[in-house]
Amino acid sequence: MKHLLIAALLLCCSTAFSEDGYRLWLRYDKVQDAKLLKAYKSRIKNIHVPGNSPTAEIIKKELALALNGLLDKDIPFTDKIASGTVSVRVGPSSSIEESYQITTTKNGSIDIVGADWPGALYGVFHFLRLLQTNTDIGNLNISEYPKIKKRILNHWDNLDRTIERGYAGFSIWDWHR
Repeated sequence: MKHLLIAALLLCCSTAFSEDGYRLWLRYDKVQDAKLLKAYKSRIKNIHVPGNSPTAEIIKKELALALNGLLDKDIPFTDKIASGTVSVRVGPSSSIEESYQITTTKNGSIDIVGADWPGALYGVFHFLRLLQTNTDIGNLNISEYPKIKKRILNHWDNLDRTIERGYAGFSIWDWHR
């Protein structure tokens, strides 16, 4: 009986999944609502990100990773903007650094325009959050402007590398160095 109990316990432990927090909010799991997933797939057919700045390259990688996970489908990159294109670019939409606009255009593409590349990246993360929260993307008209000049990370670190809230693991900073 004792051996049977130990075997059952080991079997349960071998299939247990432990969340390590590595993905934080970047959990690009497949959209579960079948109707919404179908609508997203019909609206998102390709990706257009002109340029090759370091931030543009990050945007390309993040969109490819996210859309593959959320839509359970590889979304190809294109040089043309057509219906079903998620287009990310820098444009004259605003003179405020790090601002962005997300719109659904008349031809059915999604246009993410940043005042600069960091703004475009913020816009991409906003768009991905919309998909993750099952938001209708058929008629987007979003404008975001930072309210403050400097953004900081409020991490609540202690000098001994522990985190004030205790459940977050060790600090990302090596204070002792």
